[in-house]
Amino acid sequence: MMADDRPIKGDEPVPDPFGPDDAIDDTEDLDDEFVEIQKTISGSRRRLSKSNGDVKVQEVLPFPFLPNVRPLTISDLESCVALENAAFANPDHRCSQEKFEYRLSSCPELCMGLFCTVSPASAKGWEIETCKPAKPVETGRDDGAVSVLLAHVVGTRSHDELVTDAAMDYPRDYRTAKPNKTALGHQEDGHTVAIHSLAVHPKLQGCGLGKLIMKAYMQQIHNSGTARRISLISQGYLVNYYTRFGFVHKGESSAAFGGGGWHDLTITLGGPSPKR
Repeated sequence: MMADDRPIKGDEPVPDPFGPDDAIDDTEDLDDEFVEIQKTISGSRRRLSKSNGDVKVQEVLPFPFLPNVRPLTISDLESCVALENAAFANPDHRCSQEKFEYRLSSCPELCMGLFCTVSPASAKGWEIETCKPAKPVETGRDDGAVSVLLAHVVGTRSHDELVTDAAMDYPRDYRTAKPNKTALGHQEDGHTVAIHSLAVHPKLQGCGLGKLIMKAYMQQIHNSGTARRISLISQGYLVNYYTRFGFVHKGESSAAFGGGGWHDLTITLGGPSPKR
């Protein structure tokens, strides 16, 4: 699913996310991966600043755009719910608070957020729904700056090649029944990362943030050897957007989530065998 920047007119094709331009090194550990991801983000930010796209992120924000990409945790629950509700106009397509709580608890390593530091003075009255639940950047910081969620990608592992309704569900007794022995939700030994939500706040859609966080997410999964493939479901009008990342369109999906009408997409990763 996606609530994200629509394909931008005149935007250049998305480079191969696993090509040499991203300096992928399969021997890096997770900490080094996030260093490389931040380098990718910095480079993408520079390209965005020079872009002739229809909307530039710095024209939307009254403060410097200095993004920070990191794994989401359960402490980000309120921000994720606020972003999801703002980004998806159709309530049936949103991830519920209960599902967020499950996914952020069960597999936070498969959930990523793009944050930006905002201080009350620099915001100049600019506000989005994720400002209220935003956490302080540092305790006792004089300017009262907080880390505001602008975009997120949320996923789980699955045994199936494509995203199913079972993968998008969750076991109601997950807090007490561990490990998960049902076919619902996150499968710890699954070889597919199923993306359930790619969301960008509506005020920032069209600025390239979806491409920015999606590339960072794909790079993380590839480097870490978490899975053999990444799969997702999309509305028909966004199929071409995802094929630009290298996803292969597999046709109409059997998933009935949110009323159905989805399309299956998947990309095979060329990295190491999944870690167990």
